[in-house]
Amino acid sequence: MKMPQPITSLVAAPHIVIDSKVLCDKPQMAALVTQIFALWALLERELGVLLIRLLGAEAVPSHAIFAVLQTQSLQEKAIVAAARSVMPPDEFAIFSAVMDVVGGVKKTRNKLAHWNWARCEGHPELLLLGDPRRLKQRDERIAAFFQGLDESDGVNLLETWTLIQFDEDAFLAYRASDLEREVRDLTEADRLMFLYGIYLDPSFSVAQAKNLAGPAVTRQDVRERMLQDMLEMRLFKDALDRVKSRVQST
Repeated sequence: MKMPQPITSLVAAPHIVIDSKVLCDKPQMAALVTQIFALWALLERELGVLLIRLLGAEAVPSHAIFAVLQTQSLQEKAIVAAARSVMPPDEFAIFSAVMDVVGGVKKTRNKLAHWNWARCEGHPELLLLGDPRRLKQRDERIAAFFQGLDESDGVNLLETWTLIQFDEDAFLAYRASDLEREVRDLTEADRLMFLYGIYLDPSFSVAQAKNLAGPAVTRQDVRERMLQDMLEMRLFKDALDRVKSRVQST
């Protein structure tokens, strides 16, 4: 299987325990998770300068507005709006494919950052991540139940035990191989963002070629080479095919 699966797809009647220290005895998986966070930080830096490459360094008001947007989602919407305003359709398709790749590789990073970490008893090879929205529903249900108790009646232990059980389908199970794949994809996405930055603004590459006294290189030469390198990347090629399919279907 290519994606992390609900724990119930791998283990019948899993015994789930919320555990923030689940990786303390799994150094290989802990190192992979660290790489995922570090690689995403590199990608965020690239996204931060993308607006300059799209609008130019002189678009001071636009950059000031972007700087005060607090959430990743709002910043990405601002970048997409800026790209749509300045790009012809073929260029916007390339941009959309790049952003599609970025959107794909951030999903596991976001789960690692915002979902609840847990373990499955008897399966130390797994890291479980619990959907916080569904865990919140469980917690609210428990809180409402206890607030409604009549203290004089005592507690129905069977009812309480049933109530506090986790929704097992709310947990995804990750193996080391799943995290290794995420690291590979993030590494490829980081390389893609680097190439796309040069594609948008090849000025440094052109100037560098002049300094090296080699054959004359034009901006178009650099852009074509960058695009060819990007098309050799599986994530980008697949994303561009999806973008073109969506355009054709509208």
